[in-house]
Amino acid sequence: MQSIDLFKELFKHMHWADATIWKNVLSIPDVNNNQQLKTLLYHLHITQYAFYHIWTNLSREFPKESEFKTIQEVAEWASKYPDLAQSFLAKLKDEDFGKVIHIPWSERLEKVLGRKPAQSNLAETMIQVTAHSSYHRGQVNSRIRVLNVDPPMVDFITWVWLGKPVAVWSVEI
Repeated sequence: MQSIDLFKELFKHMHWADATIWKNVLSIPDVNNNQQLKTLLYHLHITQYAFYHIWTNLSREFPKESEFKTIQEVAEWASKYPDLAQSFLAKLKDEDFGKVIHIPWSERLEKVLGRKPAQSNLAETMIQVTAHSSYHRGQVNSRIRVLNVDPPMVDFITWVWLGKPVAVWSVEI
């Protein structure tokens, strides 16, 4: 499998897993009053959008979490990302993956890391987006479990075993 094909698979899984999580979240009674879930999901998706804007040299002006009155509004905004990402992926060539990507907030991590962050390339930042999303979906699932709701299985291998279903976004409560 070539790099581009692997990344397309990782992003297809990410979009399916995100849609699956959202379907579960939006089925929870009174979910719009759950600030912790709203914050976790906003962070998951603002990161996806931020990297997309870095990759495509777009402005990094984003809505603040407070601009979303309900968790459903976050879902509606999040549901637009997969089309943007798929359009970006469709234009990539394998040689693009080595391109150095400057991450504007990396300098803020110098104190935490104890050194200046090393350069990262497009492939590494794309892996970061999918890994970061998985990490935060795990947090969302933990929060869902605390609410006495069974969280969905969204592991990559589950997606493979299910025949790699496409993401189906439903943002209605």
